[in-house]
Amino acid sequence: MSVASTRQIVYQIFPERFAIGHGLTGEQKLTQSAYRCPGNILKPDWHTHPAENEAEMKQCGQVFYGGDLQGIIDRLDYIQQSGFNTLYFTPIFDAPSNHKYDAMDFFRIDPMFGDEAALKRLIIELDRRGMGLILDAVLNHVNYQHPWFLAAKRGEQPYRSFFTFDAEDNHQCWWGHPYLAELNLENTELQAILFSGENSFLAHYLGMGITGWRFDTAQDLGMKTAQRIRAAVKQRYPQAQLLGELMSYAGGWVNGQGYTGMMNYYFREAMLAWLAGNISHLQANLAMKEYYEGYGHEGSLNSWLMLGSHDTMRLRTAIPDIRLRQLAVAAQFTLPGIPLVYYGDENGMEGGNDPDCRRPMVWDETQWELPMREFIRSLVVVRDANPALQSGKLLMLGEKQNGNALIYLRYTDIPGQVALVVLNLGDAPLKELIFIPYPHLYNSVPLRNQLAPANEVKMGGGCMWVEAPAKGVAIYTPFEPHTHFRFYKERNLFV
Repeated sequence: MSVASTRQIVYQIFPERFAIGHGLTGEQKLTQSAYRCPGNILKPDWHTHPAENEAEMKQCGQVFYGGDLQGIIDRLDYIQQSGFNTLYFTPIFDAPSNHKYDAMDFFRIDPMFGDEAALKRLIIELDRRGMGLILDAVLNHVNYQHPWFLAAKRGEQPYRSFFTFDAEDNHQCWWGHPYLAELNLENTELQAILFSGENSFLAHYLGMGITGWRFDTAQDLGMKTAQRIRAAVKQRYPQAQLLGELMSYAGGWVNGQGYTGMMNYYFREAMLAWLAGNISHLQANLAMKEYYEGYGHEGSLNSWLMLGSHDTMRLRTAIPDIRLRQLAVAAQFTLPGIPLVYYGDENGMEGGNDPDCRRPMVWDETQWELPMREFIRSLVVVRDANPALQSGKLLMLGEKQNGNALIYLRYTDIPGQVALVVLNLGDAPLKELIFIPYPHLYNSVPLRNQLAPANEVKMGGGCMWVEAPAKGVAIYTPFEPHTHFRFYKERNLFV
């Protein structure tokens, strides 16, 4: 049984670049028939960066390293020991590119990655470990060599109606790329194949045991399609996660009828802008408040807090200073949402914009950034032990303070389940008196910094002197210091 969404810590994998299974070298793997593709493709050494291959910039998606599903199975111990309990894969279905966002067959695992038996082995092993798997659904478009599109070009029905053509027989295509033919998602026969039918694409893999789906280009699918998907899927798989990709503010998309959560790029952009000095702490605090209010409590909790992905510059390249990156990651693990870490970022992998952000995973431990790795593992422990950081409501406090810091309270309905988070971007240690309008931080309640247990503070009459190191993090939680007295009793609960 996979972990509950509020306790999820997601690890995103670009399968072509993570690991090669069965003990094969890249040279051995790339001789397989799956890589005998028409046209010119590149098969570089695993340790060569994509950006070093000038041809990759001209041959979109035609550079292959040989990663596969078995390679991921072989590395599950590493993933689990790193603190992650849910995997998210970019597409794994039959397609000619390395990224697989141009499907040729939704019901066939790409032979470069393995087959359905390999996917089933992975799901069984994940289930044994109490881990989950979210797959990527690209429902907006297919490759222009897809059998459906070729039949549509010949005028055959129902395939002609699966696409949109103008009077000159030009087809609608994603962002003007002719090789990505957009699907007509208003067609009910197509809907049945993709998501509404008993044996639909989505149902096929949910029935196999995956945790849920991430939907590419949510804005192109539209809210109506999101609502139809949710209505169809939730009837049979009520626990399924349905996350949309929207690389902007996503308030309104998580409304109880559409997606269950979104990729929270609003959080990412605000966080990186604050760390870069492009916005003040006031705007950063307000941005976090805005996403929380706009997505709603449940929508925020079920959305991915991510700082990097296969579409963005890697975190270490965007923010070289590890102290600033740790501030960002601390926010990711303590604000409302599901932390998502892009493979390799836990070890400080570098990489510029696409395609350089899709470098093969670095398995040489001598190249790992161990302080970042240990910091993430410490946050995993703190988050897992604190219900407030998993499912608590949010009260932003930093917008009324002078220091260059994000300050906020996470709390549940149970007195004592609370965490006060201080992310100090200032060059000097922070010590400020802050008033906290929360009724269950009583006078004299002591709080301990979970990242530095010797650092303790005490609540006053509705206020507290908060502290945090220069360019550092403090996560304060209350504790009971007395043997025969407790601050938090069952009768403290409001009725």
